[in-house]
Amino acid sequence: MFEVGGDVATGKSVMGKYMCGMLSACLLLPMLPAVAGEDGLHALPVPAVQEESLDGQQGASLFLPIGAEVALAAFWSGPDLLIVADRPVASLAHNFTGQGVFADTDVTVLENATILRIHAPSHPHIMLRKKLDGWLLEQLPQGDATSVKSAPPAVMLPEAVLFPQKQSGHVISFPDPATGVRLLIAPSVMETGSRSPYRGIGYGVRGSAQGVVVAADSSQIKLDVTVDKGVFLSALGLDALPVGQGAPETAPLEGGQDWFWLGLHSAPAAVLQKDWLVAKADAEKAPPSLRWPAQVAAARAAFAAGHPEDAWHLVKTMPQRSEPGGPPAGVLFLRACAALLSHDVNAAAPVLAQMEGAAPELEIWHALYLMLSGANSKDASVLLARHYEQILHYPQPLRDLLLPQVINYIARYGTDEAALILEPLPTDGVYDLARAHMQEREGNAEPARITLENLTAAADPEKAAYARADLVSFLLRHDQIDAGMAAESFQNLLDGKEGVGKAVPSVRAYTNFLLSSALVQSGQVKQALTVLDGLSASAEIPQDRLEVLRRQALYVLAFNTLPSGKAVSGKDGALSAEQRVHILQTQLPLLEDNTSKAKLLRGYGALLLQIGQADAAVMAFKQAVVLTADPVARAEIQEQIVQAAFRAGNVNAAMEALEQSTVPGLPEDMAARRHYDEAHLALTKGDRAGALALLSDDESDIGLELRGQLYEQGKQWADAVQVVGRLASHALPETGALTPQQQDLAMQLATDSAAAHDADTLLRLKAWLAGRTLGKEQDRQFDMLVKQTVHSSAER
Repeated sequence: MFEVGGDVATGKSVMGKYMCGMLSACLLLPMLPAVAGEDGLHALPVPAVQEESLDGQQGASLFLPIGAEVALAAFWSGPDLLIVADRPVASLAHNFTGQGVFADTDVTVLENATILRIHAPSHPHIMLRKKLDGWLLEQLPQGDATSVKSAPPAVMLPEAVLFPQKQSGHVISFPDPATGVRLLIAPSVMETGSRSPYRGIGYGVRGSAQGVVVAADSSQIKLDVTVDKGVFLSALGLDALPVGQGAPETAPLEGGQDWFWLGLHSAPAAVLQKDWLVAKADAEKAPPSLRWPAQVAAARAAFAAGHPEDAWHLVKTMPQRSEPGGPPAGVLFLRACAALLSHDVNAAAPVLAQMEGAAPELEIWHALYLMLSGANSKDASVLLARHYEQILHYPQPLRDLLLPQVINYIARYGTDEAALILEPLPTDGVYDLARAHMQEREGNAEPARITLENLTAAADPEKAAYARADLVSFLLRHDQIDAGMAAESFQNLLDGKEGVGKAVPSVRAYTNFLLSSALVQSGQVKQALTVLDGLSASAEIPQDRLEVLRRQALYVLAFNTLPSGKAVSGKDGALSAEQRVHILQTQLPLLEDNTSKAKLLRGYGALLLQIGQADAAVMAFKQAVVLTADPVARAEIQEQIVQAAFRAGNVNAAMEALEQSTVPGLPEDMAARRHYDEAHLALTKGDRAGALALLSDDESDIGLELRGQLYEQGKQWADAVQVVGRLASHALPETGALTPQQQDLAMQLATDSAAAHDADTLLRLKAWLAGRTLGKEQDRQFDMLVKQTVHSSAER
């Protein structure tokens, strides 16, 4: 043995292994949810403001050169002022610094937003002013209330709260850094004034210097921006929280505004059909001056009779109108609903995409728009379920048109709460596919399989094609076939190799979606992403389901692990880190910035580190921090930022991340890693005495590694030999080839020994190596060091 000193280190790896192992451990740790109280209210401690007085720097300012078109919000989160822009502003992430009370700044750029954090525990009195080419943040004298205007008060409506705010940007959501609660932020292009805080059931409006900021304790709470009215806060659920004030309005089952605007009335289908034919003839015979009113009347009759395509044809092209205000709201609504049911979703969007503040009976058409446009399936299914009874009371032709689509959608994609509204299902055969999905939801797997098998021979080719695709998906979910076999079956269905011909277009898209899911589960991620890139959101494939599947595919790429937990094999399993990074770079912007993306960003950052892109890794980890709610998980990611910043040579970023990772109650292993990070930081800054003091009693591998570097930095060669020798005594095996890291460690000990003129340690090391190679060049250097040191010792 060549051990120098009596103690044997207790660690198990050298510095390089520690870094890699630590990153792996961080990625494998579960993303713990934020601590929650009753009704989802957050219960994490809020950092206290350290002082309420200013520090004498009255009149400080900070200009944000982000352009006049960027919407902004600003509010306090614990000791930090957060300024949120509604788009990525990459220029802020480079060389942006503040001064005085605004000196401690940090910028994180997300895909659809930019977050500027200004650490200012004294909470200076501030305001934001709009300039021609950006915004100016100003510090005001304490108690100066005259300089800051107040935002218009919120308007309490039945089941909603309206915040009058002009030119709002899109809603941005991320966890509050101080508490972990979900924030909903509506910035504005115009100065809004400051808003005072207040609490409601399931939410709290934050005090803000600009924009609207809501802490959503309940998952039901949502913000919606409208072009003409402002920002609406509401609750989405079958048993929704009481938001706003006044008696909640309920949608009338018959005779409401929807009936009036769409021309609906209760009558047998034959009568409605006759009325439509009469109105159509009247429109064709009407003189030019009365043609448009006659066409609108005919369109309403067509709609009530279940012919939305005819209604759309009649009102699609509107005449030029000279009256102020344009066409009346009822005609615009009729036109949008006719377009929607004629599959022209884009034409329906201007009216039906945003209906906050409209009469409650019109909300069903917003729900139908969400369904048919492929929007979030949870939102769409809950709204459809809330108004399901309303559909049941529509005239029979319209009801027969809507009900199969709604029932099939809720049965396939709806929440469990929404699906309860379907019981009992109608007995008509048109609902058999929905019946199979409901049977499976209720745990009746065998009846569901039999139903699907029977439907594969249905006379309706579309129903049969859906049943075939659903049957393969069912067998995969219940482990009756593997993912590779399922993918092959889906491809055969698409190619018409099952003896049934190629599927119709809508079923092809759905089958391709199921194919991509099977490909992900079998580890064929590149092919799965190619299929996904050819799909778009629709009623058959809601956007949130596409999002989940794409994220699963990227998880497989980032961690080389299947959803089942098995390692990826085959061509995709052999992809290099560089290839994975390239694919992730192109695909990550397609995902929403939310908490589900945070873990993926951590894996992406680790891959960037593997290929030497440390600066890019820092940016990826910073994005993950912003999107993570749990404070311990955030501290884990901050620790990853420290390591990436060290590799990038960015001492300031490492210091900042180390400061931000300070949270109470850290696990012991994390606290130990922080200890090493502090020592490493001191070493990087040249504070050898401070680093040595931190590591004085540390005999772990990482501690010995750092101490060796410190002694080498100070040219204390004898001390360096002591600690590096203790590290090498158990890190270098007695027999067998040495890894590159072990070769480097042996060469480090040899170099230190030569510098200390310690021939004894060099000779013991040579005997221990017993001729094993350190690499051609290092073998030559090693022999030269031994000869020179031994010769020098002999002459003494």
